[in-house]
Amino acid sequence: MDMEWGEIIRLLPVFGSHARLAFEYVELFGVLPLRMKGKKILRLLQDVSALLRTDSFRYQRREYHISEPGIWEALRIVCNKHFEQPLENHNYLKKVMIGISERERKEARDAAEREQKQREERLRKGVSGDGRAMSAEEFKRRAGVESLAGLIGKGIE
Repeated sequence: MDMEWGEIIRLLPVFGSHARLAFEYVELFGVLPLRMKGKKILRLLQDVSALLRTDSFRYQRREYHISEPGIWEALRIVCNKHFEQPLENHNYLKKVMIGISERERKEARDAAEREQKQREERLRKGVSGDGRAMSAEEFKRRAGVESLAGLIGKGIE
């Protein structure tokens, strides 16, 4: 029994300033009295630790990626919800994380699209990534053309 608590104590630094939140989540599984439930507490904390280590999880045969701040956000949401019965598994947490994961993926995709548009706009204006004017040779190389004369009267794609 004390062996599990030693493992639990060694696992705490993984959670950093969020250790209380991790324990609050574990308590949702009805692990009281704590002294008698060391194995279950350790297993649950190891599950949360693995989630933080991999930044991904599986739900219904699909893999999702989520950032560490996204994981903590999901844990906060779950811990702020009132449950009539103790949790039996991590499925509710996973459902919350799916929404956060999809939001993060959309934000990353939108940011990549914005960056691509900015690169294209700089190319159209003949400006390099650092704000300097591009030489004609650099512009031709980046635009993938042999001659600037062929671009006269045409939009750059």
